[in-house]
Amino acid sequence: MKRDWGVPESEIRQILVIIEELFSNIVRYAFEDSLEHYVDIRILNTGDHLEIEMIDDGIDFNPLEYQTAPSSDPVRFSAGGMGLTLIKAFASSISYRRTSGKNHIFITKKVKSK
Repeated sequence: MKRDWGVPESEIRQILVIIEELFSNIVRYAFEDSLEHYVDIRILNTGDHLEIEMIDDGIDFNPLEYQTAPSSDPVRFSAGGMGLTLIKAFASSISYRRTSGKNHIFITKKVKSK
């Protein structure tokens, strides 16, 4: 990711968490076979927000329908239970669609200028 976009380091870290968690979930859960698959990650800087689109050819999974149990204590989350919670906390908006056998996850993250 380009670091000269004028985005504060704290927000870059949040964006990296979003991308890493989404990618990690896709690699762990989206593919039920040992065939070759792909994950396409696109990032667009519009100045006041970043748009992240992640496309994969894995099984149908809408992260917006996945409910995590609310907890004010992060230590109580089981392994793997925090990723979507963090994504939802850091993102300004999230949307999902399934098209032509592919998952499309769209994340918008409002960012401040340095």
